Amino acid sequence: MLMVKKFRLLLGGFSMLASMASLAQVSPLNELQALLKPVVTIKANFTQAVINKQAKVIQKSSGNMEFKRPNLFRWQIENPDPTLIVTDGKKMWNYDAELEQVTVQNFRSNSEVSPISFLFDDVEQLNRNFNIIKVTTAKATFKLTPKQENSSFVSVELSFEQNSIKDLRLLDHLGQTSLFNFTQVQNNPKIANNRFTFVPPFGVDVIGEL
Repeated sequence: MLMVKKFRLLLGGFSMLASMASLAQVSPLNELQALLKPVVTIKANFTQAVINKQAKVIQKSSGNMEFKRPNLFRWQIENPDPTLIVTDGKKMWNYDAELEQVTVQNFRSNSEVSPISFLFDDVEQLNRNFNIIKVTTAKATFKLTPKQENSSFVSVELSFEQNSIKDLRLLDHLGQTSLFNFTQVQNNPKIANNRFTFVPPFGVDVIGEL
């Protein structure tokens, strides 16, 4: 009986080691996909600070965002200059309320990878679009570097807190860093599809094709 107990204990030890080895083999890609895949819709408020190479804050803004897979998003800057960027997956509208002007373009006319495409695109595209490493373990932070040559940005880092996106750090080719902090994050709220369409107000100049 003692030998049986020892054998069972030994088997348990092997099982634990196998589980630990399996966890150790989880790649940053798979870990990031596991965080993003359950989130079909997301709503949040954000603040943004743009910092130049001299570590000086040169711009601040705030607003709210809504995303819905696949390819639907609404990005509303409320302060200091009201601006709305919204797409239904086919057309993308960029509305400047102060200038009373909206620019319209085909959403997929530009094949360039977006630094926030991971929020609204198919998570299976992550490996095709980005090289991914995990920056920290205590706070789930991942660094994504675009595989596409001549991309408009150098890298993007995103951090998660309790399975929700918390911070985003975007580095561009001018050496400027855009820091986004997300608050009141809601994962999988109900969002109607008409939130991702736009009808230009009367009198607004339209640039592009509706």
